[in-house]
Amino acid sequence: MFAKTYFMTVPEQVKNAARNLINQYGDSFEHLGSYEGADYFVYKFPDDFTTGFPFVYQFNHGSVLEIAGPKALSIIELFVEDIEVVDIE
Repeated sequence: MFAKTYFMTVPEQVKNAARNLINQYGDSFEHLGSYEGADYFVYKFPDDFTTGFPFVYQFNHGSVLEIAGPKALSIIELFVEDIEVVDIE
């Protein structure tokens, strides 16, 4: 679904920002890619878990910004490739 990116270790600062999610659901992230000098990670919930908006973490020069809600979808959209557009009638 996401653009293929190089393997990247999730920075400890990102893990610390997502500590509550990690404690509840495990340590699982996907590196979305880099944009304007920052790296973006999305927290990956277990496959059998239904959730609302994703949690995206922007990592830039040691600082972390947690992004949720509709803005998280806008960030993810920057990195998605090959989306098929389906007409809904």
